[in-house]
Amino acid sequence: MYALDFSQVGANIQNELEVKGFTQQSLAEALGVSKQVMNKIIKGSKAINVNELAKIASILGTSTDDLLTVGSEPVSAESLSFMGNVTCEETREKINLMRQAIDEIHMLEDLLHA
Repeated sequence: MYALDFSQVGANIQNELEVKGFTQQSLAEALGVSKQVMNKIIKGSKAINVNELAKIASILGTSTDDLLTVGSEPVSAESLSFMGNVTCEETREKINLMRQAIDEIHMLEDLLHA
């Protein structure tokens, strides 16, 4: 499931920092921002754009998908609350097909980065 807010992305970045043995300061320097800005990114109080996220992923040696993903449970049609309740079986099947296609794209991206 993808992060729903910047604080979840920040938590993933912090986790990667710890795993890789980096500090917020070293990431800030590599990114060309102040430690205060990096702290705001980690806390989720500063929005980051796609380019910044891609740079952070590259510096940390991970993928943007890893920084955006929360948990390992697959997304189900029922969990798409922004759509309301999905009651039509045909719509549910279409959503599941889209989810499968996205999962396959992620798998291909992982293979490319391996």
